[in-house]
Amino acid sequence: MNRSIRHLGVWSAAICIAMAASFYPLLAGGFLFDDFANLKAIGEYGPIRDLDGLARYLTSGIADPLGRPLAMASFLLDARDWPAEPGPFLRSNLLLHVLNGLLLILVLARLARTMGLSKAIGDSAALAGAALWALHPLWVSTVGYVVQRHAMLAATFILLGLLAWLIALAAFRQGHVGRGWLWAGLAMPVCGVLAALSKANGMLLPLLVLAVHYFMLARPEDRQAPQRHAVRLLLVFPSLLLALGLLAAIDPDPPGRPWSLAERVMSQPRALVDYIFHLAIPRVDSVGLFADGFAVSRSLLSPWTALPATLFVLALMVAPFALRRSHPALAGALAFFLAGHAMESTVLPLELYFEHRNYLPAMLLGWPLALHLLSHPWHERTGPPILGVALAVLALLTFQRAQLWADAPRQAAVWATTLPDSPRAQTWAAQHEIERGDIQAAETRLASALKNHPSNVMLALNHLDISCMQGRLSQGTVRRAATALAEAGAGQDVVQSWLRGKLQRSSQFCNDLDFPTISLLVSASAKGSEGSAMATSRQRRLEGMLALSGQDCDQASRLFQAAQDAQRWASEAFGDAALLASACGPDEALAYLEPFLASSQPDATERPGMLRIHQWVLHRQGLWRDELVRLRTLLRAELAEQQPGNVTATEQD
Repeated sequence: MNRSIRHLGVWSAAICIAMAASFYPLLAGGFLFDDFANLKAIGEYGPIRDLDGLARYLTSGIADPLGRPLAMASFLLDARDWPAEPGPFLRSNLLLHVLNGLLLILVLARLARTMGLSKAIGDSAALAGAALWALHPLWVSTVGYVVQRHAMLAATFILLGLLAWLIALAAFRQGHVGRGWLWAGLAMPVCGVLAALSKANGMLLPLLVLAVHYFMLARPEDRQAPQRHAVRLLLVFPSLLLALGLLAAIDPDPPGRPWSLAERVMSQPRALVDYIFHLAIPRVDSVGLFADGFAVSRSLLSPWTALPATLFVLALMVAPFALRRSHPALAGALAFFLAGHAMESTVLPLELYFEHRNYLPAMLLGWPLALHLLSHPWHERTGPPILGVALAVLALLTFQRAQLWADAPRQAAVWATTLPDSPRAQTWAAQHEIERGDIQAAETRLASALKNHPSNVMLALNHLDISCMQGRLSQGTVRRAATALAEAGAGQDVVQSWLRGKLQRSSQFCNDLDFPTISLLVSASAKGSEGSAMATSRQRRLEGMLALSGQDCDQASRLFQAAQDAQRWASEAFGDAALLASACGPDEALAYLEPFLASSQPDATERPGMLRIHQWVLHRQGLWRDELVRLRTLLRAELAEQQPGNVTATEQD
């Protein structure tokens, strides 16, 4: 075995062991927030046991228009039904992170070779640069958050695409045109599609490779026509299409967001500066999952850091061009970082801040530092020790942060302390205080948070719940909840879920939450449910459930029909009919169900993308129609048994 290959293999194995050991405490963690919204699809239609079930599941992704079916398929390695245990999911996440670390070593080693660096320096810098990324504590919030498998798997295919492009470039330079086109095709169309089907930002692959190619690899003697054509066709042209797509997605006033597009764009430089700060100065605690406290930039002077951050990011955008010839590794790493944020940190109306967005963009940032410390003569003695100490510190911080993430109550308390402006962090901490029986502490926490965020629906509804638990629901608490509901509307999932839950079990939950109070809250949500078909449909359905609570079957049936008129869904019709049958009898349920089945009108059209394919799959399989027909048969049988003269065997005896 070649000595250099053995050297690379041994140290790669050591880095993998260090990664596994540093992140190991995460395996004792659990599911968090978006995990439940995304993973419940595994068992939404029952266990996945056949191709029909697989098709329903793989097309049910809600995270972006492409649905992320490849990432969703990877979850089937961990469970085929829901609910499930978090351990297997977290273990797979850790293994995937280790794989990405190995791939990054290979990419950096080949990058160094393509740039003409010596093999000794290139391999050592590849190992150190990859380790600086892989052991960083910031990735605890990626590896330990199950649903971020999406981001990790997209990064896997982007690394494979970059590696394939480097092989293609070498083939072109050696005159092997056919081999070059083969590897270039694997790099872009194949790896690009796989990355995009893992997460939409996988579409950034051509732009990311273009950044690496232009700032690190392009050289004047590269005049071969095949290579130029490959760059233009597979890198430049798709990057331009991506830019046009982002421009086409611009919405000056995104619905459901407390900021405009201009305010989001002004806020992103501050987010990027904060990302860089946390990358450069690692620490045990950080924002983690709770970025809702990140302040909006209302102008370049509000907050005052908006203008300096904007100027810094503009300078960062110019820097790669200035450094391209003197420091190509640094230029390429900076360009890769900025290109990696082109989708999630620009004009798309996503939440303002999430630290896991750096998982992919930051991959190359440690490499220029490693090259600097290992390549200069005066660093021969000081470079390796400095890197060793840095890696040891990163591994220790990562281990400590992983321990914190695995201890949910302690994690919640830390986040609540460090993120006082985050309603989510305060709600999360209050939930853990309730679980340990300290209801008064939870009530105090939420009451305090409501003073700063009086219209936050999550805080208001959780505070109402705690007041109910304590048996002292005040009119002020109800009014605050009503005000928050009026602003949020039934279009928000948290509103829909909370009100439906109370309508179905209010008498068991809290004596003070009586029919007039629930009526007031449902009426309040109507004010924020105008202008959206989905919100209107949800609101009418809530009102129908309220009518059932008041034993008004005719009104409930009319409201359920109004909900279907606003947005027709067969799955909701099944639930409506079941509620009517339970509260009002089979005749009322059949009177609602029969016209629905007789109509040939299709369900409401999903927005373009995977959910529309999912809708087609359900229609093709006849899933909900079969369920509705089965329900109608049961209701008819029940109604027949209730007809006069239909004497049962028991009555005859």
